Amino acid sequence: MQRTPAKKKQKRQNTLARREQIIEASRKLIMRYGSEHVTVRRIAAEIGISEGALYRHFKSKKEVLLFLIRHIEGNLIGDLRKRSPTKNILGTIERTLKNHLSSMEQRRGMSFLVIAEIISLGDKDLNQRVLEVLNEYISHIKKLLLEGIKTGEIRKDIDPEMVATSFFGTVQGLITIWALGNYNFVLEKRFSPLWHIFKQAIQKD
Repeated sequence: MQRTPAKKKQKRQNTLARREQIIEASRKLIMRYGSEHVTVRRIAAEIGISEGALYRHFKSKKEVLLFLIRHIEGNLIGDLRKRSPTKNILGTIERTLKNHLSSMEQRRGMSFLVIAEIISLGDKDLNQRVLEVLNEYISHIKKLLLEGIKTGEIRKDIDPEMVATSFFGTVQGLITIWALGNYNFVLEKRFSPLWHIFKQAIQKD
């Protein structure tokens, strides 16, 4: 018997919901045990389903991790991809930094820390996907800096590529220290002094 559109829609929603559940469980397990100790069996047990049920959604642990990278990509780059053209480039960069720190606070830095864990596996395909995500992130920041140079907000003598890379490295370093210190300070409170340093380095006099 052919499924009705309503039943097909419900099945699709159920599939998406289960995938989201699997991804969230994987993220939590990576943070708890490290990526090398996360197995399909452990993921299935975390959400209370059989391994067979999990394999209906993902063919392997690697496929789960690739999907997880896609989620991280959306969290890191989604807002930058959707941004509207603006003359206030410094304001856009400031909001980007603030939003990322706020997001990391809520998720306890999972995006950046999960990326580090995935890299530690040494899988070439996974590492290539992570590299693509990070390169796109840096590319968007670089594009903002170049626009800021054109509008006269940002100094012409900076190296946009290196400044964008430093932007990423600063956020990554802060989150790593925060996580290693067992989240013993409020991440968002570091925003103002961090932005002040960065703004002073790039803003045109």
